[in-house]
Amino acid sequence: MIFRLLGVCGLSARCSVQQHIPICTCIEGYQGNPFTACYPIPPEPERIKEPSDPCVPNPCGPFSQCRNVNGQAICSCQPGYIGSPPSCRPECTVSSECPDDKACVNLKCTNPCAPNPCASNANCRVRNHSPICSCPPEHQGDPFVRCYPSK
Repeated sequence: MIFRLLGVCGLSARCSVQQHIPICTCIEGYQGNPFTACYPIPPEPERIKEPSDPCVPNPCGPFSQCRNVNGQAICSCQPGYIGSPPSCRPECTVSSECPDDKACVNLKCTNPCAPNPCASNANCRVRNHSPICSCPPEHQGDPFVRCYPSK
């Protein structure tokens, strides 16, 4: 049973009686001392939303990198990769993706004669992506070990 007893409860408070004792409570949406006055509960302050990082998660695709520039995602291929996002790729994965005078080494088309896999005084040339070692004219021996002048 709810009664409004004058002078018992404060402003914006509700009075109820339980076992002949007045109980004062603030009405819903109010707070304070119900025996003197209740005031509206202030709304929670708006939280300033931190700007989100447009690079999380990475929108650029595989083998790419993202930079946040003034809230915009700027995509580029990772160092050592070619193409443009989202289609970044290594230069090669197998030697057949390279010109015949190059071989795929560490995802790059490189000269397989550099550094020279042959003996120090042997010649190196590339044929079908592979280094071919040979002794120079008027020399003989194993071009991977040593070439020496022919007698």
